[in-house]
Amino acid sequence: MIISEEIHHSIADADDIEEVWETEISVADVFRSLLHHPAQLVTRWNWKSVLLAVIVRGSFYFTVYQASRESLLVTLTAVLVELFFRFITTGIAGALVQSFRKATPLWLAGLIVSILLPAFSHTVEFLAHYVQERYLYDIFAASENSARQRTFAISVLFSVISVLFNLYAMRNGALLVGAGEATQSLRNDFKQMPRLLSEFVIALPVLISRFLESGKVLYAFGAFFTFGFTVGAILGTFRGKWQWAWTSALGAWALLFCVCLLTVIVRRILGHNSGSEAT
Repeated sequence: MIISEEIHHSIADADDIEEVWETEISVADVFRSLLHHPAQLVTRWNWKSVLLAVIVRGSFYFTVYQASRESLLVTLTAVLVELFFRFITTGIAGALVQSFRKATPLWLAGLIVSILLPAFSHTVEFLAHYVQERYLYDIFAASENSARQRTFAISVLFSVISVLFNLYAMRNGALLVGAGEATQSLRNDFKQMPRLLSEFVIALPVLISRFLESGKVLYAFGAFFTFGFTVGAILGTFRGKWQWAWTSALGAWALLFCVCLLTVIVRRILGHNSGSEAT
């Protein structure tokens, strides 16, 4: 016997967006659900996102600080500060990303999470590290070689990419918490990571290749240009140096060009060069 109280068919009926049966939910309805039931971001606190953030962010900060020739004490201090506020904020941020996993249109959902989440998390990140180095330097060691400024700029770019990947993974059933039968064990999530990462990495080169194959050269150029411009704009703006902007943009374009060239060659070898594939 099905208990009717446990079944919700619409946004209006559900206290949590994961209780909605629809496979596609408009972006407006996602916002409506979060506005009317904000507690779902706490009850669906995404501990999987927290675990990944602790591992990845800790390694990221340690690597960049050491590459900047900071002392081990300064490096470990920065890592601990980063992990402290990430532990607090990332669970809710992960729940927010998960709320958009069924959102349509996909491009708008991706744009929203790639702006809102980094804006929120990096405001907290900047304040946490700034206060630690500006006012608590006599207790917690501060950087001596501008590692904080370098790390912050790279961290923003990393966050935009990681948020989009999390959204992609969640749309494919991984990293979910409180999603009923769709929720998998962490072990099964990790088993999917290699495939999901590879699909995510080649998504843009494949899209550009499809545009070229179907004769949509301007679309291909637009996607190619936007990628490099975005990378350069983020790094240049948050580092506050013009050199970072143009060098990183050129590097991004060079890397994407090589990957796209390889993708086109592989697709031709495999016979995936039909214009009907382009979307």
